[in-house]
Amino acid sequence: MPMPRMSDPLRLADGSLVYPDGRLEAEAPVRVEVPTPAEAQRIVVAARRKLSELPEVPKTMNAVSVILSYTLFGLDEEEIAIATSLTIDQIGRMKKSDAYQQMHDAIVRSVLDSETSVVRDLFVKNAKSAAQVIVRAMDEGTRADRIAAAKDILDRSGHRPSDVVEHRHKLDGGLVIEIVRKEVSTMPLIDMEVEQ
Repeated sequence: MPMPRMSDPLRLADGSLVYPDGRLEAEAPVRVEVPTPAEAQRIVVAARRKLSELPEVPKTMNAVSVILSYTLFGLDEEEIAIATSLTIDQIGRMKKSDAYQQMHDAIVRSVLDSETSVVRDLFVKNAKSAAQVIVRAMDEGTRADRIAAAKDILDRSGHRPSDVVEHRHKLDGGLVIEIVRKEVSTMPLIDMEVEQ
């Protein structure tokens, strides 16, 4: 490692640079997303799966996984048949299998959960700004904007108007009482003894 020259800037622990003339150039802070304890636990539990949890034996799951990956990539059955040297009928049967459906559902669910988490995080980070926009609209907007913003604020702060539900009942045919008598069972009984 070469020795630093007098004209080289000094790099601080936070990444900022201090130049010999005294200028300070702050590096943009690196933001690291740290999941909440509950999210971290969910991620760890979801990531730690066992081979025994597969819906089918590994030999079968290998073929199912290949077909599933090609399908999720967007290939049709004819293209998958070319890539795997399987027939279209074999691919169709595999796609109808329980193992394929379970794997497909698990993968799609995990992708959707991941996307939902990203969107939720985005909303949480911008909730304060969004609230300020609504308050500003209530103060500065047109009359219609102010009324809509005021209703939003009231709704979100727990002052939503009560929902009125109308119940109508109609009784057709009157009341019918049916008497059912239980008779003694006419089933035959078999008296048996077990020999040891």
